[in-house]
Amino acid sequence: MKKHRSNILLGLFLGTGVLLVLFSGPLLRPDVGEVLASAADIEVRAVPVPLNTERPAEHAVGKLSYLGGWSLTSAHDRFGGLSGLVVKDGRSVVAVTDQGDWFTADFNPGAGTIFSGATLRPFEADMQDASKAAYDAESIIALGDDYLVSFEFMHRLMVARPDGTNHVWKNNYHIDYGALADNSGLEAIVLTADNKLLAFAERGKDTLGRQKAWLVDDAGAVDLYFTPPPNFAPTDAARLPNGDILLLTRFFSLADGNKIKLLRIKAEDIQAGATLRGEELAHMEPPFTVDNMEGLDIGVAPDGSVVVYLVSDDNFRASQRTLFMVFKLAE
Repeated sequence: MKKHRSNILLGLFLGTGVLLVLFSGPLLRPDVGEVLASAADIEVRAVPVPLNTERPAEHAVGKLSYLGGWSLTSAHDRFGGLSGLVVKDGRSVVAVTDQGDWFTADFNPGAGTIFSGATLRPFEADMQDASKAAYDAESIIALGDDYLVSFEFMHRLMVARPDGTNHVWKNNYHIDYGALADNSGLEAIVLTADNKLLAFAERGKDTLGRQKAWLVDDAGAVDLYFTPPPNFAPTDAARLPNGDILLLTRFFSLADGNKIKLLRIKAEDIQAGATLRGEELAHMEPPFTVDNMEGLDIGVAPDGSVVVYLVSDDNFRASQRTLFMVFKLAE
């Protein structure tokens, strides 16, 4: 879910006679151009950003060491809205957007052109007449050469193949989507070490302050729960080499802006009926560089260290940014 999706009255300035209202939602998003009919090559400009805008020399936050980050822009009107993220071999970037487009690029952090060979292509060939809500992708994970993609509004999990022959995931119907609001679907998905899908709903707390999660395999789905930090919500997840789960959570308010917390959930805690909480590894809020962070993946460097990749969803709004940030995780 995007941070601006609920309809909000931002302000009424009677002294100047100006009424400032911000509405949003899937029908009121900025016009991002016609649905793509085929793949389009695009140019992506990457401008370096500091970890901390007030202390540019700072390169650590919590258990993360900053390796580099960039604000990404493109002249193509459908670039943006990046929600899910996969980084293969530290070089190949794959992301999905709120509008149902794939974004792919080669990541070259030491080169003059940071992102080269960038393309946008439609999620499916027959999207021209579909509603925008039908392709609001939120999270992706690699399944070999295929990808598992979660969608909200029209809640489902789909397997996407390079040749475009996508299909609903075989275990999709094990999950009870009935209790999920339209714009609060499966925001974070990840495969556990024993090849089960761990899926987190974005919102919808019970009386104990817990949000629903599921552990899914061929046999069915079992319920478990996640207690987020106050006012934070999960946005993406990735599995560490030892089987623990990194969970990205996000906060937004008009008064305080964006904040994120990165949590570690121990593999042994992921059991049917369990209430997951996680250990906080990092907390970022201004003056740290942060936006609507929605995508997370990890990689392993040649020296064995864990590399953490984050991407933000700009909601196709000029007031937000597409950030791509890279960190090393201290063990």
